Amino acid sequence: MSHTPLPAQVVDVGHGFWNIRGSFKIALFDVGTQASLVRRQNGRYLLLDACRLSAETLAWVRTLTGDDLEAVLHLHPFHTVFAARLHAELPQAKLYGTARHHRVVPDLPWEPLHTEDPELHALFADDLVLSVPRGVDFIPEDENLHFASVLAFHPASRTLHVDDTLSYARLPWPVRAFKQDLLILHPTLAKVLERRAGAVADFRAWAEELVTRCQDVDNLCAAHSATLLAADNRGPSIAERVRAAVDAVDGKLAKHERRFG
Repeated sequence: MSHTPLPAQVVDVGHGFWNIRGSFKIALFDVGTQASLVRRQNGRYLLLDACRLSAETLAWVRTLTGDDLEAVLHLHPFHTVFAARLHAELPQAKLYGTARHHRVVPDLPWEPLHTEDPELHALFADDLVLSVPRGVDFIPEDENLHFASVLAFHPASRTLHVDDTLSYARLPWPVRAFKQDLLILHPTLAKVLERRAGAVADFRAWAEELVTRCQDVDNLCAAHSATLLAADNRGPSIAERVRAAVDAVDGKLAKHERRFG
């Protein structure tokens, strides 16, 4: 393994998982974004998502992975801005994206499987557990609704990489005097629930699976905010935080269920 110093942009979560914090500006605000590098059990590597890599970070990735960067998995259908640039920088990696990636950036050499497909999940099941929210529109017509993504669990490092579906924020002063941080389900949930009978039941079942899965999660890497690593967590466990986030949307779910069944 390379002994190249870790770039400032990279967080070493441990056990073959590195989170890369990226910049993404909307108007005057930098809302941030992320990618993650995963070392597989077979010694090869995967990149989850894309962000702008500094020259130092790009050199680090190239040195660490060599010829063994197997694939880039784009996990959020509306995170497409950096896909072409990252492929140009790391062209040897196979390219997987959601159906929307194929549509929005059609000139890239996408592999046939989409990252929301169960068949794709099976390809990488030795190293990742990939989960798609049920009962919601994964790619809604309204492109401002960014709730759904493919959640990636890395059991070896007990880490969850998630874009938007779960939103984590460290709260500013003076609020932090009372509450340090906040984990919620993305606020667009009510607008993406499928308008059919049974949609809420499907979502509740998926949410329960999420809570259960998070019992084996100690580290959270969220797209537009920050990481919450086990060493820094002074509050409830990740599973307890996710349970609270799910409980907090019960009213929205009940309202939708009363209307559509």
